[in-house]
Amino acid sequence: MSDNSKWALALGYAGVLPVAGLLVLAWSDAWQHQAVNSATIYAALILSFLGGIHWGFATSGFASSKHFLISVVPSLWAWIVFAAPDFFTLLGIIFGLITFLVYEQRCDLVGKYPKRYLPLRKHLTFGLSISLAGLLPISLQ
Repeated sequence: MSDNSKWALALGYAGVLPVAGLLVLAWSDAWQHQAVNSATIYAALILSFLGGIHWGFATSGFASSKHFLISVVPSLWAWIVFAAPDFFTLLGIIFGLITFLVYEQRCDLVGKYPKRYLPLRKHLTFGLSISLAGLLPISLQ
Protein backbone atom coordinates (compact mmCIF):
# COMPACT_ATOMS: atom_id res chain seq x y z
CA MET A 1 0.00 0.00 0.00
CA SER A 2 1.40 3.39 -1.01
CA ASP A 3 1.89 6.25 1.43
CA ASN A 4 -0.95 8.13 -0.29
CA SER A 5 -3.30 5.19 0.24
CA LYS A 6 -2.33 5.00 3.90
CA TRP A 7 -2.98 8.72 4.34
CA ALA A 8 -6.32 8.47 2.54
CA LEU A 9 -7.43 5.60 4.78
CA ALA A 10 -6.22 7.19 8.00
CA LEU A 11 -7.63 10.63 7.31
CA GLY A 12 -10.83 9.24 5.83
CA TYR A 13 -11.63 7.16 8.88
CA ALA A 14 -10.50 9.97 11.18
CA GLY A 15 -13.06 12.15 9.41
CA VAL A 16 -15.90 10.03 10.81
CA LEU A 17 -14.68 10.43 14.40
CA PRO A 18 -16.08 13.94 15.02
CA VAL A 19 -19.64 12.83 14.24
CA ALA A 20 -19.23 9.61 16.23
CA GLY A 21 -17.91 11.67 19.14
CA LEU A 22 -20.78 14.13 18.86
CA LEU A 23 -23.19 11.19 18.85
CA VAL A 24 -21.77 10.02 22.19
CA LEU A 25 -21.91 13.56 23.56
CA ALA A 26 -25.52 14.00 22.43
CA TRP A 27 -26.64 10.81 24.15
CA SER A 28 -24.91 11.81 27.38
CA ASP A 29 -27.57 14.49 28.03
CA ALA A 30 -24.98 17.24 27.81
CA TRP A 31 -24.95 19.67 24.96
CA GLN A 32 -27.56 17.71 22.98
CA HIS A 33 -28.70 20.55 20.75
CA GLN A 34 -25.15 21.73 20.07
CA ALA A 35 -23.99 18.19 19.32
CA VAL A 36 -26.80 17.62 16.80
CA ASN A 37 -26.15 20.99 15.13
CA SER A 38 -22.38 20.49 15.01
CA ALA A 39 -22.70 16.98 13.58
CA THR A 40 -25.16 18.16 10.96
CA ILE A 41 -22.97 21.06 9.89
CA TYR A 42 -19.89 18.81 9.75
CA ALA A 43 -21.73 16.22 7.64
CA ALA A 44 -22.97 18.94 5.29
CA LEU A 45 -19.37 20.09 4.85
CA ILE A 46 -18.36 16.53 4.00
CA LEU A 47 -21.18 16.32 1.47
CA SER A 48 -19.94 19.58 -0.09
CA PHE A 49 -16.39 18.20 -0.10
CA LEU A 50 -17.60 15.19 -2.11
CA GLY A 51 -18.93 17.57 -4.73
CA GLY A 52 -15.56 19.32 -4.67
CA ILE A 53 -13.88 16.07 -5.67
CA HIS A 54 -15.91 16.10 -8.88
CA TRP A 55 -15.13 19.80 -9.41
CA GLY A 56 -11.47 18.78 -9.25
CA PHE A 57 -12.07 16.02 -11.79
CA ALA A 58 -13.69 18.51 -14.16
CA THR A 59 -11.06 21.25 -13.77
CA SER A 60 -8.23 18.79 -14.35
CA GLY A 61 -9.80 17.49 -17.56
CA PHE A 62 -10.25 14.11 -15.90
CA ALA A 63 -14.02 14.38 -16.39
CA SER A 64 -16.41 16.06 -18.78
CA SER A 65 -17.78 19.55 -18.24
CA LYS A 66 -21.07 18.09 -16.93
CA HIS A 67 -19.17 17.33 -13.73
CA PHE A 68 -19.04 21.07 -13.04
CA LEU A 69 -22.82 20.96 -12.71
CA ILE A 70 -22.84 17.69 -10.80
CA SER A 71 -20.15 18.93 -8.43
CA VAL A 72 -22.32 21.74 -7.03
CA VAL A 73 -25.38 19.54 -6.38
CA PRO A 74 -24.18 18.22 -2.97
CA SER A 75 -23.50 21.75 -1.67
CA LEU A 76 -26.83 23.05 -2.91
CA TRP A 77 -28.65 20.03 -1.49
CA ALA A 78 -27.02 20.55 1.92
CA TRP A 79 -27.99 24.22 1.86
CA ILE A 80 -31.60 23.39 0.96
CA VAL A 81 -32.07 20.77 3.68
CA PHE A 82 -30.84 23.23 6.33
CA ALA A 83 -34.16 25.04 5.91
CA ALA A 84 -35.93 22.07 7.53
CA PRO A 85 -36.18 21.15 11.22
CA ASP A 86 -33.22 19.16 12.60
CA PHE A 87 -34.78 15.73 12.07
CA PHE A 88 -35.42 16.35 8.38
CA THR A 89 -32.07 18.06 7.92
CA LEU A 90 -30.33 14.95 9.26
CA LEU A 91 -32.43 12.72 7.01
CA GLY A 92 -31.65 14.99 4.06
CA ILE A 93 -27.90 14.88 4.68
CA ILE A 94 -27.98 11.07 5.03
CA PHE A 95 -30.02 10.86 1.81
CA GLY A 96 -27.53 13.17 0.06
CA LEU A 97 -24.51 11.13 1.17
CA ILE A 98 -26.06 7.86 0.03
CA THR A 99 -27.47 9.26 -3.22
CA PHE A 100 -24.14 10.79 -4.22
CA LEU A 101 -22.41 7.47 -3.45
CA VAL A 102 -24.87 5.66 -5.72
CA TYR A 103 -24.21 8.27 -8.41
CA GLU A 104 -20.45 7.80 -8.04
CA GLN A 105 -20.82 4.03 -8.38
CA ARG A 106 -22.69 4.44 -11.66
CA CYS A 107 -21.20 7.51 -13.34
CA ASP A 108 -18.85 7.48 -16.30
CA LEU A 109 -15.83 8.05 -14.02
CA VAL A 110 -16.18 4.74 -12.20
CA GLY A 111 -13.33 3.17 -14.19
CA LYS A 112 -11.07 6.17 -13.56
CA TYR A 113 -11.29 6.39 -9.78
CA PRO A 114 -8.29 5.32 -7.77
CA LYS A 115 -8.60 1.64 -6.86
CA ARG A 116 -9.40 2.20 -3.19
CA TYR A 117 -11.75 5.20 -3.67
CA LEU A 118 -15.15 3.50 -3.87
CA PRO A 119 -14.52 0.90 -1.14
CA LEU A 120 -13.31 3.66 1.19
CA ARG A 121 -16.21 5.89 0.18
CA LYS A 122 -18.70 3.10 0.98
CA HIS A 123 -17.21 2.55 4.44
CA LEU A 124 -17.08 6.24 5.27
CA THR A 125 -20.62 6.87 4.01
CA PHE A 126 -21.88 3.95 6.08
CA GLY A 127 -20.08 5.13 9.24
CA LEU A 128 -21.18 8.73 8.83
CA SER A 129 -24.77 7.80 7.97
CA ILE A 130 -25.10 5.44 10.95
CA SER A 131 -23.68 8.08 13.28
CA LEU A 132 -26.08 10.69 11.92
CA ALA A 133 -28.99 8.26 12.17
CA GLY A 134 -28.13 7.81 15.84
CA LEU A 135 -28.88 11.52 16.30
CA LEU A 136 -32.36 11.30 14.76
CA PRO A 137 -34.21 10.49 18.03
CA ILE A 138 -32.43 13.33 19.83
CA SER A 139 -33.29 15.77 17.04
CA LEU A 140 -36.98 15.26 17.79
CA GLN A 141 -36.63 16.50 21.37
